[in-house]
Amino acid sequence: MYLIPPAVEEKKEELYSYMDTLGIASKNIQNSDLFLTAFIHKSYAADFKVITSHNERLEFLGDGILGATVCKLLFQNYPEMPESEMTLYKIALVREETLAEVAREIGLDQRIFISKGEEHAQGRKKDTILWDAFEALLGYLYLDFWEEEVSKFVENHLYPKIKQIKKQPIKSYKTLVQEYTQKEHKITPEYQESEMEREGKDNTFLYKSELLVAGEVKSEGFGANKKKAQEDAAKNYYEKTII
Repeated sequence: MYLIPPAVEEKKEELYSYMDTLGIASKNIQNSDLFLTAFIHKSYAADFKVITSHNERLEFLGDGILGATVCKLLFQNYPEMPESEMTLYKIALVREETLAEVAREIGLDQRIFISKGEEHAQGRKKDTILWDAFEALLGYLYLDFWEEEVSKFVENHLYPKIKQIKKQPIKSYKTLVQEYTQKEHKITPEYQESEMEREGKDNTFLYKSELLVAGEVKSEGFGANKKKAQEDAAKNYYEKTII
């Protein structure tokens, strides 16, 4: 049994009210411990001597649910759109910066529990913490409310971003970098991944990806899986070299 810290328990009713403002009926919450866990960042949990709940496993689940939900919405709303274009819209919608932006817009940044160290380091402003929290909330909704509520939540709070996305190029950073290196250097970039132990008591792992052009490391990125690490490395290279 994992511990829900007293400070989190004390905020339960406030968090219930928060869900109501997001269009999720708090009266239908079945598993309150799981609900509260969605708001606990691993840095906060690491401050306790006993094993404490945090939202990383829910984030893992939410990441998968998010992709499937966005695919479903695109499929339903754009019946004439080819698969290749739907893929690009999906990438743009589930991109970490987009999720972090939505997390701020719905006030999730002010509801999460982070460590004193992260507070000092302005962790509430960090995209990585915010997009993880957004995906963790989706993971919770899937387990306690099932697919229909997840779809409704994504459609109300994330999917409207497609109007903004349609006004700009809908390509992943990896695609943009590949196009650039093929045009400028006549070669395709390569990525090399390694697994790194994260700091903290939970001993979880983070992937590091190095982007190489002609065998030379040009940038590096980090993420909860190889795909996210590669996209982060491509983003860093794009912003440093191409923009």
